[in-house]
Amino acid sequence: MTFKEAVEAAPHPVREKYRSGKQALNGHRNRVNCADSRRLTGSIDLDSALKREHPHATRWDYGLGYKPPRGREQAIWVEVHSATTGEVSKVLDKLQWLKDWLNGEAEDLKRLTDRAGADIRYVWIASGKVRIPSHMPQARRLNQSGLPLKTRLELT
Repeated sequence: MTFKEAVEAAPHPVREKYRSGKQALNGHRNRVNCADSRRLTGSIDLDSALKREHPHATRWDYGLGYKPPRGREQAIWVEVHSATTGEVSKVLDKLQWLKDWLNGEAEDLKRLTDRAGADIRYVWIASGKVRIPSHMPQARRLNQSGLPLKTRLELT
């Protein structure tokens, strides 16, 4: 199954929100780079798509289809958010919401997500400078979560 097919198999209104390449990343397209742009098979602005259905949820930002040099197509989930100690809990809540949504409402996208490596499956991209000192408990909590924090996502 492709990323596009998995998005189209998701519930309304997500299924109508597939965009080719990085189009759904709006103003954050420059935060994600791929050596071969053809490997980015599609995208979705999940936050905007589910704003009406989940108005009070801490929704995750974006999903990307990615075809690595070897292997099958995958889904990668990207959150562009300020990276301060005060935001760690919020982003981890967003991650939990995304995992719950994938498990409960988007099984095909979940399967594509499971194909991705742990280092790119879910990624927090700092919207500005990273201000999470390594000695703070929030830094330890983030490290324990396994959620990578990057300034940009570079794919091969």
